[in-house]
Amino acid sequence: MTHVISVLNMKGGVGKTTTTVMLGEFLAGEFGKKVLLVDMDPQISMSIAMLGEFHWSRVNEANATLVPLFLDALIEGRRSTPQFDVHKTLQRNASDVQTITGVDLLPSSYDVIPLQRHLAVMTVARHSPVKAWDILGPGIAPIMDDYDYVLIDCPPSLEVMTMNALRISEGYVIPTIPDVLSTYGVPLVQEQVGVFAEEVGMECPRELGIIVTKYRMLSSVHRAQVNRMRNDATLPQLMEPWIPETNRIAASAADEGFPSLQVKYGREHFRALRQLTDAFRRRVEGN
Repeated sequence: MTHVISVLNMKGGVGKTTTTVMLGEFLAGEFGKKVLLVDMDPQISMSIAMLGEFHWSRVNEANATLVPLFLDALIEGRRSTPQFDVHKTLQRNASDVQTITGVDLLPSSYDVIPLQRHLAVMTVARHSPVKAWDILGPGIAPIMDDYDYVLIDCPPSLEVMTMNALRISEGYVIPTIPDVLSTYGVPLVQEQVGVFAEEVGMECPRELGIIVTKYRMLSSVHRAQVNRMRNDATLPQLMEPWIPETNRIAASAADEGFPSLQVKYGREHFRALRQLTDAFRRRVEGN
């Protein structure tokens, strides 16, 4: 069974991309899972982090990103054949950790940004044969069964790209820095996911939990916010342990190769990140 999970927060800069990549790499490297990462954020942070700027530029020039998938939907009937080829787009063994071969990537491009306005029109056009939130699922369906996990890095909004992710997701996680501004939008995420699910007539994706990122143990604000979230029964459960704020983890998205997960994320934090990934895996799989 393939588990499709969205990683989202309405606020940017909270560590969504780092969290998505970390979960994918630990699931593959430590738990033997086959993982597909999907970059649905037009900021393309995950695509650059996984491929590096030079490789991504070559991929983008070859039109081997998710952009043709959305273009095909926008100009349906005006192309003799679809331009999107999921097998051509798939970047195999995309992890920069030398020992990990079980993480593939579907990259995105800045070129998707001007398409979003037109896709939004599709969302409300009653005559449109394809709804804007039903583009990603059919496009990647030919490879879905090849993976144990599909992790989708979403933009900091509940617009077309996030809708496509949620449409095929069984659940979602919310990474957040434990400060006032970052956690303020968590209830909004819950509300808007529910509204979207009701609007399209689908079962609401499961609230799998909150992942605390960039945690500073010495910060009284961080400690207070963690306690507040932990004791608020209206919020998704927190997944433990927290992801600490360290230079090593912040630099894990650098364009360079790493011999192991321990080196990439820091040997002193390896055990905690493995435990967090295991907590995520168990919650997804119902253990």
